[in-house]
Amino acid sequence: MREDLAQVVDLQNLDLEIGKIQREVQEIPRGIADLEQELINSRRTLEQAREHFASLEQLRRRKEMDLEEITAEQRKRQGRLFEIKTNQEYTAVLKEIGGLKDRRSKLEDEILELFDQIEGAQGAVRNEDALFQEREKTCGEQRTAMEGELRHLQGELSRLQEERDRQASRVEQGLLQTYQRLLRSRGGVAAVPVRDGSCLGCYVSLTPQTYNELRRGDVLLSCANCHRILYWKG
Repeated sequence: MREDLAQVVDLQNLDLEIGKIQREVQEIPRGIADLEQELINSRRTLEQAREHFASLEQLRRRKEMDLEEITAEQRKRQGRLFEIKTNQEYTAVLKEIGGLKDRRSKLEDEILELFDQIEGAQGAVRNEDALFQEREKTCGEQRTAMEGELRHLQGELSRLQEERDRQASRVEQGLLQTYQRLLRSRGGVAAVPVRDGSCLGCYVSLTPQTYNELRRGDVLLSCANCHRILYWKG
């Protein structure tokens, strides 16, 4: 392979490796953001479970207060029975007491049902709290690993960029400009090998003459279709 072509191929390999690492570097912050969102969602679910438990407790206390008031009112009505002098009034008070007993019985049933709901809600809070604690620990560990990987990749990227600069300085200026232009216009791939008589950049078949010239390696050729620099890999 011609020396100038070999220099371009080495430069392309460096650029491909740099591009790969840059993509990995860009993915890590997104991965960290996903972890943070996962933790936010878990915390929100925990808070919702706590709020539901608190609302049930508040409802229970309110119903228990209502029960105390009804019980007190029932006792008050029962106490009046001994003071009543007419059958009509006695019957009316008994009816009021019966209504209070019905309300009291209904409230007691509702409170018992609430106890079951509260027990379930309390269990849900414990479960969600355990899940949150586990997720917080796991996300913290994963974030630390990702940040470590990011530092490693950034160091590797810096090293490759320096090596790339050195390699670019070895390429003839005119050829380097052509390479850089193709790099921008062809998605980061300016120099490609040929295989089975085709350009591996656009997969268009080469003419037999072009293919043979590439195999000899004594000329610098470009693909007639995509204009990328071609080389014979052997």
